[in-house]
Amino acid sequence: THFDAIRNEIGFVPQKDIIHMELTIYQALDYAAQLRMPADTSPEERHRRIMEVLEDLDLTHRKDVQISGLSGGQQKRVSIGVELLTKPGLFFLDEPTSGLDPGTETALMQLMRRLADQGRTIILITHATKNVMLADKVIFLARGGFLAWFGPPDEALAYFDQFRSERARRAGKIEFDEIYAILDDPSKGKAEDWAKRYRESNAHVEYVSKPLAGKTSPERAMTVPQPERLPQKAGNTRQVSSLRQFLILSARNLKILTRDRFALGLMLATAPVVSLLDVILSFVMGRNIFDFYTGDMSQVMITLFLLTIYGIMVGGISQMREIVKEQDIYKRERLVNLKILPYVLSKIWVAALLALYQAVAYTVVHYLSFNMPGGAIEFVQIYITMALATFAGMMLGLFASALAPNSSSAPLIVIILMLPQIVLAGALIPVPSFVSAPFSTRWAFESLIAISGSGSDVAADVCWALPPDVRNAMTLEDKLANNCKCLGVNMLKEESCNHPGLGKFHIALVDQPLPVPPEPLPPEPVRPAEPQDQSDNVAMAEFFTQLKVYEAEVEIYKEKVNQYQSEIAAYETANAQLRVAVAPAEAVVRTFYNGSGFAYVDKDDTLAYYTKVTFTWVVQFFIVLILFGAILYLQKRKDVI
Repeated sequence: THFDAIRNEIGFVPQKDIIHMELTIYQALDYAAQLRMPADTSPEERHRRIMEVLEDLDLTHRKDVQISGLSGGQQKRVSIGVELLTKPGLFFLDEPTSGLDPGTETALMQLMRRLADQGRTIILITHATKNVMLADKVIFLARGGFLAWFGPPDEALAYFDQFRSERARRAGKIEFDEIYAILDDPSKGKAEDWAKRYRESNAHVEYVSKPLAGKTSPERAMTVPQPERLPQKAGNTRQVSSLRQFLILSARNLKILTRDRFALGLMLATAPVVSLLDVILSFVMGRNIFDFYTGDMSQVMITLFLLTIYGIMVGGISQMREIVKEQDIYKRERLVNLKILPYVLSKIWVAALLALYQAVAYTVVHYLSFNMPGGAIEFVQIYITMALATFAGMMLGLFASALAPNSSSAPLIVIILMLPQIVLAGALIPVPSFVSAPFSTRWAFESLIAISGSGSDVAADVCWALPPDVRNAMTLEDKLANNCKCLGVNMLKEESCNHPGLGKFHIALVDQPLPVPPEPLPPEPVRPAEPQDQSDNVAMAEFFTQLKVYEAEVEIYKEKVNQYQSEIAAYETANAQLRVAVAPAEAVVRTFYNGSGFAYVDKDDTLAYYTKVTFTWVVQFFIVLILFGAILYLQKRKDVI
């Protein structure tokens, strides 16, 4: 387009340096040349042009020095060199001498003079007036942007000298610094007055009206003197492709990463060092937190949730400045020819590589710290879960970096984004699914619980799917009759309900049949009735015989009563002991089932198990895609038209 053609002819150096301090001078210019020069420029041509620029900047002898080790003036020269690579015809500089000592300022202004003598139009903003006489023309603006002067610097001195007082003239010749005071003096007129005076001056006729006379078309008005251009090949107008930009930016990112050895070492060491917290926890909790007898489901959940926090937080913090730290460089390269997608992807794939490495550290150290259930398949599944969680954390960090207006605000944005990942994931306190769904920690935690199989038998027990009131009304006999695996006495048997920590409630009665209540007592013996005629010897003899039998039956009945009372006491004692053992065990399972039951799955149901684990992975990847789209959107908003 017409705009693309024009912007390739323009060089712009902002106040902030548009270079990576970790690179050497040659590396910085080389990567810039690869991005800006035509796609089919050979390495030899690119090298030759870089050396020409270094020669112009008097930096040839320093080409292999890291930019961070240069003086302020030399760093500014490198920023200028980046723009000189494509030999722009029009060159803008925003206060290039700001912060430089007088000697360095003079050297930089003399460099600008040499570049202008090569045929370039150089426009710079400066408040340092020591070397203004090197310029062909100067512009003074009054407050509000009103043009107070445009013309040669020596004539500017003469023009503003007439507005000085007689005493000031006798004190000495006018200096450029005094012009600021003259323009700000309200007694000499407002900004509009200065603009009117200039329009009525001969200088306006000579340097504005005459040069613009006849230049009515936009094309002619934008014509600038052209310096020697880069040698062009036939049809050599093709820009660097998106793939090529991605490769160049990726190579530059890796070079920057490896140049800062301390930062690289810290980044590589962070994951293993943070993982050592698991070692400390294993000394406090013990290694067998998943064990049926000595384990503890609360410790299982704490350690697995902390594992997801390690990945999310370290990943996010490590990437929170990756974009914002070079936003000035990005904006300038974007104005030239940089595409958003290659730029963002060049950041993401490096983050993904680091996520794969960090996930290894988290998974291996966790397995060394605790006796994890399962085998090689579970190890690989946990590694995949941690890689996705860490990558999601890094994408969150890149999102914060793209959102942050500057590097100092990025950590606060990351904290704001991270805290909900901890509080609302559903692991610390139960929250509705729609609340925890947007957070990667929820899905990583759910995946880890499912893979560990800690709630597998609970998920497989149909009794836990019953309504709570029905479940609570069931007796021990009902639970046994309905084959409840993790309810009643069966939950205290490892082969039936392998849930961490339930074994501590196990008693010997659990391994025996349920106590059966004794048979009811038979009716009490009935005392024989005395004969009415006690003079009847036969009747009385028969009565006494029956009375003896009755008394014998009473003795036997008393023995049965004592035996029954003993049996019913034993039954009630055994029943009470079972209830005392089962009640707290059920309370433990109920607590975690109500809070984190969403993460439970029956591992014996292969289809349900792999569907759940795969679904958590897909959701995490979907969250990554959403963050990717958000980063692209935020980068697009930074475009300057």
